[in-house]
Amino acid sequence: ELWAHDTSNASTWRVADIHSGSTGSNPGQYMSILVGDTLYFNANDGSSGDELWAHDTSNASTWQVADIYSGAGSSPGYFMEILVGDTLYFSAYDVSSGTELWAHDTSNASTWRVADIYSGSTGSNPGEHMEILVGDTLYFSANDGSSGRELWAHDTSNASTWRVADI
Repeated sequence: ELWAHDTSNASTWRVADIHSGSTGSNPGQYMSILVGDTLYFNANDGSSGDELWAHDTSNASTWQVADIYSGAGSSPGYFMEILVGDTLYFSAYDVSSGTELWAHDTSNASTWRVADIYSGSTGSNPGEHMEILVGDTLYFSANDGSSGRELWAHDTSNASTWRVADI
């Protein structure tokens, strides 16, 4: 489960019991990133599967941010996670598109699939082998199903996604 430790007084406590009972929720197994006072992470509550969660340290509230693949879990951040401004970009799985690039805007709490690089349910596995932010552009590995695993880019300033090179 999600725990915290205060270094100033050496106190430790459980922050949230996301998956009640003896089974843990494995928070942060694939992703964890701090945006302001809010920690975003993956966790499994036992009914929605492994999804995107958040914990606001300023008011001690914990909630499921998005249920991307209802009932089974989307494994957010399994291959990649990166913060660009107020937006968290991450890999996630859903049954219709497989594992693709997703985003969550922390300023307005919206979550969406950014691109469907490998059409159909297979998924492109974005960031499986690399990810890096250069300026406003996120570069990552992905497989489109025809040219294999290649270098791809997503320009966060204009929301365009393209294959950079067929290496």
